[in-house]
Amino acid sequence: MQSDLLENFENNDIYSIILCGGSGTRLWPLSRKSFPKQFISLGEKQKTLLQLTIDRVKNISPIQNRWLVTAQCQEKLCKSQISHQIDKIIIEPEARNTAPAIALTAWKLMQENPDSIMVILSSDHSIQNVRSFEQTILDAINLAKNNLFVTVGIQPTYPATGFGYIEQGLPLDIEGNILSPQRLSETTPTGYSVRSFREKPNQAAAEQFIRTQKYLWNAGIFVWKTKTFWNAYSHIQPEAAKLIESINNYNIAEVYKKLENVPIDIAFIEQTSHVACVPANFDWNDVGSWSAVRECFEQDSQGNNVSGEVFLLDTKNSVVHSTGPFVSVIGMENVAVVASPDAILVMPLNRSQDVKKTIQYLETKNPKLL
Repeated sequence: MQSDLLENFENNDIYSIILCGGSGTRLWPLSRKSFPKQFISLGEKQKTLLQLTIDRVKNISPIQNRWLVTAQCQEKLCKSQISHQIDKIIIEPEARNTAPAIALTAWKLMQENPDSIMVILSSDHSIQNVRSFEQTILDAINLAKNNLFVTVGIQPTYPATGFGYIEQGLPLDIEGNILSPQRLSETTPTGYSVRSFREKPNQAAAEQFIRTQKYLWNAGIFVWKTKTFWNAYSHIQPEAAKLIESINNYNIAEVYKKLENVPIDIAFIEQTSHVACVPANFDWNDVGSWSAVRECFEQDSQGNNVSGEVFLLDTKNSVVHSTGPFVSVIGMENVAVVASPDAILVMPLNRSQDVKKTIQYLETKNPKLL
């Protein structure tokens, strides 16, 4: 099974594009604006989210087809972590969301290999079941070969209000054809057409989405032919495409400022037809909180996720990380204790979303800690 799967990826036209320009503080105090979560090691393997992402595409793209996109301010951080596992780094003068990043990369790829297929991934997500991930990407590639723009959808596990949603349409076969009821009884769909995209909903809408069983979370994983994308993007966003086509080594900073700061979903995906969705067959998490860290990474026999110089006694189902002082936690359950050299966070895990209130406080009182 595995050897058969690997044979399907033996194609020099498949490029893995890793987006690594994000900045965030949801895993404060370890993640900072200048040191976002993709550069943090959260598990026992001591690999960062970025390094785990690179590991994940090893069977999909050879080294010469692995590209990374990041902002200029994160270039050194990226280079310190990627070893020789990435062939090319696309440097944005400044982070301007995913639409400019993906479009710039697509245009550069058009010059190198216009017949390529782009597999676009975030650098800061946790994905378990790598073999299942590879199969999902292979399904997406097969649909993309038929000029579909493919997104990967995640089966919701709760009515989340922090993700966009994809409304599934009709079932598709491996060539992107709609499956008739008769054929559907004989074969498993490779993917689905997309009926609609929904931006982050309120709680009531999210609960309704879950009840219908027709909606998936939008994981921000995209697969398409480079040339097909560029032709469509140039039609939908002609001014942005012209700006990108005019970029050279001397004017990139000046031109890039003129590009709208907008995600690819809004700038392109939601405005085009021929969009398909492949439901994920793997566990996915955007690692957006300390409670998510416990869910995603290794736990000891007491259900604790630990890292750094720490000692735990009679402590269960907790997250204890230190990149600074020695930390001892005794007789606690369901807590996060996170220490860096200059800050400490202690909270119940079910209050993880309230880290943003600490961030709001620091923005006015002590911004150097961000």
